[in-house]
This record gives sequence, C-alpha cells and structure tokens, in this order.
Amino acid sequence: MKIHRPHLLKHTFNVVNRVRQTASVAGLSALRVAKGEKPDAMLLKETFEQLGTTYIKIGQFIASTPSLFPREYVEAFQSCLDQTTPLSYAYIEQVLKEELAAAGLSLEEIFAYIDEKPLASASIAQVHAARLHNGDEVVLKVQKPGVETIMQTDLGVLHAMTKLVELLMPSMRFASIAPIIDEIRLRMLAETDFIAEAQNIRDFQQFLAISGNTRVVAPTVYEELTTKRVLTMSRLYGVSMVDEAAMRQYCNDPAQVMADTLNTWFASLMLCNSFHADLHAGNLMLLTDGRIGFLDFGIVGKLKAESWRACMGMMQAMQDSDYQAMARHMVDMEMTHGGNQVDVAALGNDLQRMMKTIMAEDKAFTSGVPFNSKEQADELNKMMLEIVEVGKRHGIHFPRDFALLTKQMLYFDRFMRTLAPDMDMFSDQRVQMLGQTKAAEQASNPIRNIS
Repeated sequence: MKIHRPHLLKHTFNVVNRVRQTASVAGLSALRVAKGEKPDAMLLKETFEQLGTTYIKIGQFIASTPSLFPREYVEAFQSCLDQTTPLSYAYIEQVLKEELAAAGLSLEEIFAYIDEKPLASASIAQVHAARLHNGDEVVLKVQKPGVETIMQTDLGVLHAMTKLVELLMPSMRFASIAPIIDEIRLRMLAETDFIAEAQNIRDFQQFLAISGNTRVVAPTVYEELTTKRVLTMSRLYGVSMVDEAAMRQYCNDPAQVMADTLNTWFASLMLCNSFHADLHAGNLMLLTDGRIGFLDFGIVGKLKAESWRACMGMMQAMQDSDYQAMARHMVDMEMTHGGNQVDVAALGNDLQRMMKTIMAEDKAFTSGVPFNSKEQADELNKMMLEIVEVGKRHGIHFPRDFALLTKQMLYFDRFMRTLAPDMDMFSDQRVQMLGQTKAAEQASNPIRNIS
C-alpha cells in the first residue's frame, strides 16, 4: 500500500485543488451578480470558459443539443470554442514518456523527431507532428495532464448538486437534470479514451473496405504506440475542403469531391458501427493524392436504420415542400413521446410557416459567399433552433444523435454552396442517400466485398 500512497496523496491534492478553483471562479461570478449584473446565458458562458475543460465541453453539449436547453443558452454557447493556449512541450513530453514506457523504449528510440510546436491545442488534447525512425510521418494526439481527474471531479460535483437540487426541490425532477449530466459524463469521458477513438477509426476503415471505397481514407493508427492518453496516427497532407482554389491543385472537379464525401458519409450511416458526428471543415481534407481524408473520430453518433430512413423521408419532403409528409416522417422517426398524441396536420402547418420564414431569410446566403463565415455559421444554428422549437410545441423529442446528424447535414449544405452551388443533395444523380444497389448488395454479403 505504501507504494501507492504518494500517487493517492497527489490525486487527493489535485481533487481538492480543483474543487477550490471551481469555488473561486463560481464565487467571482456570484459577486458579479450581487453587484447588479444580470445572471444570463452570457454570464454563464463566460464562467464556464474560466472553469476550463469540463465546462467548455458542457457548453458545447448545450450548444449542440437544442432539444434540451433554452434557446438563449444554446445561442450563447455556440461560440464556446475548444481552442486553448498550448501547454509547454515539457508537459506533453512527460505524458508521452509515462504512456509509452510500456513499450520498453525511450522516446529517442521510438521517434527520430518530435516537433515541439503543436499543430493544434484543445481543452482535452494537444497534437504534435513527429517522425519515426523508419521515416513514417505521424501525428501524436496527447491528452493534457490531469484532464481525466479534472473531469471526474467536476462531473462528480455537478452530479451531486443536481441530486441535491432534486431532493430539495421535487418539482425540478421533471427536468431530468441528473440524466442529462450522466449523458454528458458518458460522452465526455469517451473523448478522453483514445483507445475508443482508435476503435472508431478502425470501424470506419472496415466500412471503407467492405464498401470497396478507395476515394476516402482515414489515418492509420499505430497500435503499439497508442494508449488511453496517446493516439499515434499516420500524418495526412492536403488542403481544406472550403478552399476551392487550393482544391483544384489536386482535383479537376470539387463538386465530385463533395459528392464522394456525401456518399461515403451517407453509406456509413447504414453500414458502419457509428457515423462521424463532427465533420466540420477542420476534419475534412482533400489529400495531395486526390483522395478525401476524414479526421478526428472523437465524436461519433449512432442511429437506427429505420430512423435514418424516416430522416431521409423528412428531408425529401422538406425539399418537395410537402410539409404534411415532413410531419409524418418526424413522427415515424420515434422522436415523439407518443405518435398518436401529435396533431400531424397542425405540425405540418407550423413547419410550413417556419420553413417559409427561414427560406426568405436564407436567400442572402445562396450567392456563393464563403460558407465558413461567422454569419453563415450563425444562420445554420438558427435554422436548427427553429426546427427544434416547432417540434417542441408538438411534443417532439429529438434524440441527441439525431441532433448531431441533422446539424451535420445542415453543415454539408453549406459545403455544397461553396464547392457545388448547382448540386441538389436530394436529386443530383451523383449523390446516393438511400437504396443504393451497391450498398445494399454489400450489406447483405459484406465478407465477399472486403478487399
């Protein structure tokens, strides 16, 4: 037991220190309110950003789950960024040494070179370029020190607080705060397990093999150099898929690249164990060899096949301006607390009014303006919120993974406006969403199609 005592004391100190830091920041925010500042969503967002890792992730959860939180909070947390000030390389090197010691080799024996300047730094991890002695160029995704302890402590405190609130205020139980915290806990702790992320990558690569897809690639994981806190992957070189001029260096038709990206993602919804739920501009790349790179599989979603078919039916109905059919598909998606309690006709009428307003306001964003502008990101979020608000009024419950999927599709819509303004996601022959003959054949006989 004595061997573990220093570690236990250090862990206890870290927990106590974290609770003290949290109390200090919360106390300063309470003082601002006492001095007359309004306790609104922006104040909460600023407090969360000061509290760091866990609360930034909770803010992002709030921003991406409009079915659970008030609109003003969803909008406030849209700008809760995950980019943080980089840690010094000394901290990162220490984690690398601790995690890769199991290989029985020093860092000098494993790596010929590690770039001390990070490629990126987020709340959970920092990414560095490196080279192995055999010449392989890799990237190292290294978990920041103390992240798991901080998260466990923060989430434990939050969970206890919600239980106390529900005990003292029984009327709050209807809000199901504790299950929401549990959901956040599961998803956030999954992001700290790079072995799980490595499995997400392998699942996607298996899907690519089964479907015979050679147009898309994901980084190769170096299993022997990957642990829960260090993910070592092959480095991919290319350009962002929002820079059409740069893309034309490596492809003749950016619109076809967009179609290939869409087809791959849609097929993954049916044929892969999970779908990439965070495929923004930073996680998509046109490689220098003309292939498409899917990056960062830390956030994935899952959706039942029947729910996906209903989703596609809803999207097609939206495209056809058939709002009654759109309402019926929303009920079929099992998004309601009881389909027989929904007035489909009234829901359809509300959807029609809402969509007309959105389309009128959205005209300003169809003229080829670069889609990664803040204005278009705000418009995307507004569209999502409007759809959710109409649903709420009719007893529609949007599951978390459906929200991820819908937001991703709206994001693809903005990609298309930049790369393929003439392409229609629902009617273009290059885009295959459902009923693909090849995909159906592969799904029924996957082993035969593995290359």
